[in-house]
Amino acid sequence: MSESGVERVHREFVTVDDPRWTQCHASTLAVVDGTPVVAWFAGTREGTPDNRIRIARGTDTGRGVGAARASEAGRADAGWGGAVRTLETGREVAHWNPVLASGPDGALWLFCKAGARISEWVTLVTRSHDGGATWEPVRELVPDDRSGGRGPVKNPPLLVPGAGPWLAPGSTERWGEPPRWDPFVDVSDDGGQSWTRAPIPVDHGALTGAGHIQPALWWGANGPVALMRSTEGRAYRSVSPDGGRTWTPAEPTSLPNNNSGLTVVALPSGQVACVHNPAAESWGSRCPLVVSLSDDDGLTWHAGPTLDDGVVCVDPAVPRLLPSGAAAPGFAPGDDGVMTSGVAEYSYPFAVLTPDDLLVTYTWQRRGIVLARLPLADLEPKKP
Repeated sequence: MSESGVERVHREFVTVDDPRWTQCHASTLAVVDGTPVVAWFAGTREGTPDNRIRIARGTDTGRGVGAARASEAGRADAGWGGAVRTLETGREVAHWNPVLASGPDGALWLFCKAGARISEWVTLVTRSHDGGATWEPVRELVPDDRSGGRGPVKNPPLLVPGAGPWLAPGSTERWGEPPRWDPFVDVSDDGGQSWTRAPIPVDHGALTGAGHIQPALWWGANGPVALMRSTEGRAYRSVSPDGGRTWTPAEPTSLPNNNSGLTVVALPSGQVACVHNPAAESWGSRCPLVVSLSDDDGLTWHAGPTLDDGVVCVDPAVPRLLPSGAAAPGFAPGDDGVMTSGVAEYSYPFAVLTPDDLLVTYTWQRRGIVLARLPLADLEPKKP
C-alpha cells in the first residue's frame, strides 16, 4: 500500500494478479457499517464468456488495512475478509459493469449486465441484507426487457431527497454503421421494483462520434444533474427540472473526456468532484487518473489531486508493466468488449464519500483493483 504526494492519497490493492483470471475491470464500491464492499468483473478479457462478477469485503474503510494481494490459492489478504466471492447468476455468458448501491429499503443492491454483446445486455439485480456476506437469488431488473440494458450501467442510482423517486443512470449502445449511443435515466417510484425510462436528449447530427453513455448523477443546486462519458472529447451534461422525470438536451462542459468511464460525487463543501482521465480524444490515454472539481454544478471544472499517474507505487511487491512492443497501450473497442493489454491503464473509477474521506476504486492495468482514499480536507477550498 502507498501514501504519497502533497494530497495524502492512500492506495491499496483489493485484488491483483489473481491466478483465476487474466483481466479484471469496472469496479464498484459501497461502505456498509464502516465495511467496504467492492465488486468487479474478471475473466480472460472484457466480453469473454468466462467473465463473472467478483465480490470482496474489507474489514474497515481502509485505515491501516494491508494490501489485498491475491495468493496462489486465489484468496485475498485478511484485510479483505478472505475469499473473493463469485456471484452466481446461472448464465453462461459474459458479465459486465457491476454497480453497488444502498437501496431505499436499506439493503445493499448489486446490479450487473449479462450478455455476449453490449447491445444485447440484460440487467440483473440482487440484494444483500448483511453487508454483502450473502445475496438473494439473482433476477432480471426489468423482466424480458431486451433493449440493451436497464437501470444503472456504471454509476449508482440517486435517491431524490424527501422520499422522491430512485434515479438510475443508464445508457444503450448500438454498434452498427453508424454506431449510436444514447443515455437515459430509469425512474423508480416503488423502491426499485419497477422502472420507467426517461431519455436524455442527444443531438446526434451535431456529433462526430457515437454519442454519450454512462451518466453519473448528483443532486445539484436546482435538482438532479447528469454528467456523461462521450465520444466528443468533452464530458456532456444534462439537468432535470422535475426531479428526474425529464431531462434537458445534453451539452458539452469544459471537462475533458477520453471516452472512458467517469464518476461524480457532491462534496459537503458544495463543490462537485469528478474522478476521470483528463485526455481529450476518443479512446485516448487512461493515464493519469485525476480528481477535477466544479463550483457551478458541473459546467466548468478545475484541476484537483492526482490519484494515479503511472509512477506512484501501490505495493512494492507488485511491479507495473511498462509499455513496450505488443504490450503498448491501446484499445480495440467493439460490441463484444474492448481488447487491450491494460498496460498504462488506470481507469473506470467509482467513488463514495465517508464522513472524512473520498474513497475511489479503479482498474489498475487490468491486473488489479485499487482502493484509494483521499481526505476530504484535501478537496476543500483553500483558505487565504
